[in-house]
Amino acid sequence: MQYLSKMIPIDILKIIPQRPPFVMVDHLINASEKNAETSFHISKENVLVENGFLSEAGLLENMAQTAAAKAGYEAFKKNMPVERGYIVAVKNFEIISLPAIGEEIRTTITIRDIVMNMMVIDATVENNEKIIAKCEMNIMIEKPAREVFITADNIISPLGDTTKENFDRIKNGQTGIKKHCNTSIADTAFYASLFEQGKIFLQNEANAFTKFEEMLIATISNTIQQTNIDLKNEKLILIISSTKGNIGLLETETYTLDLEKRIALHTSAKKVADYFGLIQTPVIISNACISGIAAILTGKRLLDSGLYDYAIIAGADVISKFILSGFESFQAISDGPCKPFDENRNGITLGEAAASVLLSVFPYKGTNIKVMGGSVSNDANHISAPSRTGEELSMAIENALNESGVHVNEIDFISAHGTATIYNDEMESKALHLSGLEKIPVNSLTGFFGHTLGAAGLVESIISIISMKENTMIPTAGFEKSGSDTQLNICRNVFQKDFKNCLKTASGFGGCNAAVIFSKIEN
Repeated sequence: MQYLSKMIPIDILKIIPQRPPFVMVDHLINASEKNAETSFHISKENVLVENGFLSEAGLLENMAQTAAAKAGYEAFKKNMPVERGYIVAVKNFEIISLPAIGEEIRTTITIRDIVMNMMVIDATVENNEKIIAKCEMNIMIEKPAREVFITADNIISPLGDTTKENFDRIKNGQTGIKKHCNTSIADTAFYASLFEQGKIFLQNEANAFTKFEEMLIATISNTIQQTNIDLKNEKLILIISSTKGNIGLLETETYTLDLEKRIALHTSAKKVADYFGLIQTPVIISNACISGIAAILTGKRLLDSGLYDYAIIAGADVISKFILSGFESFQAISDGPCKPFDENRNGITLGEAAASVLLSVFPYKGTNIKVMGGSVSNDANHISAPSRTGEELSMAIENALNESGVHVNEIDFISAHGTATIYNDEMESKALHLSGLEKIPVNSLTGFFGHTLGAAGLVESIISIISMKENTMIPTAGFEKSGSDTQLNICRNVFQKDFKNCLKTASGFGGCNAAVIFSKIEN
């Protein structure tokens, strides 16, 4: 036919998801904003040929694949993955005649509407320039999950103001935990990893921000300086992770309605977003000790959906009298530096930190860290005590493995929460056993940083990421002898190996659990 000389010169298999023997189009003739045309030669080998003619099912598939070819061609031009779709409704299907073996049909589709992931088309099939079939068709588009990478990161803690400083110091065995005598926080001496009093996080911003907000701004600034991201990009979202935010203001300020608004996490998030001139309204994640991991997973889901291409994830918390006394009321504070998974552990040690990462759907050349998948769960056991069985954390781990497509035997090391309370570490040990991970090397970083609350998931994820990049696993500070009935392979010394996959877990008050898997990808 004459029109074939004008067809788009592209291999049809590059732009449609179907594969032989289920391909029902040969060539894409043209494609515009709303329309597309294809051609298809009917062969006797075709799986939808019946009694010498292309069947009704074959005609419907031909119409749908014409729509697929149009969408695939647009994706191909933009260097994006080809989307899959399936027919969910056919209306006013009229067949005048069926094409026979050896004949060539020409199919035209016109997009009537697109609502969310639903494409509504009008389709017409011609044979020898005569209409032989037509219908209205609804096609549901399956958006492919996009790859999400961590392309920049920062940690600010008492050990240093960059990720490198923090990693190098803990690799050399240095901890931020010290004995403190600070009557504004406690009447008696206590152990914690705290910033020096009066530490300046931002220059020339006197009284404009609280310490909590300055910590967030400082870590975000350090992260975005590693990139060339346009902060005015409409495809950029900010996600803040914190458990307590500005709650400490209740100890120093007179309570008013204005103070109530000032303490609200969304107030701080807006101030931080406005500082950087971000366009989108920030998202708040405040879910106890899993907040950091939950924030990373929320960012991944938003990027997966196509709503955004970038996400800045930032977490921070400031230790105050309110926070320390709260943990003391649970008798959960250790009388010395914490000892995760050790037989002599007797509680947590709190810590201050801020951390941030930039998630992006665009990897850079070289070694990339990909957020493979993750999950959260809740055991509904108790407002503060964790599950007695570990089944619910194990559920989150197994869901994370399934989403990631990573087998349990492919996990190279585990960054556990390891708060050093009797019940948490026992629960985590049981959960890892239930998931078949008891032989995989495990560490906890709370012996270096303390428990940094809303920043913990981010701090510990970033250290794990650097461990993969440098093929160096950090040991568990404070661990000497196992104190759990279910034994784990606790890392005692700096350990080197070509690490590819890491599992990060966390659990917190209210029965929440989270797991995320990171993988090292060479691009």
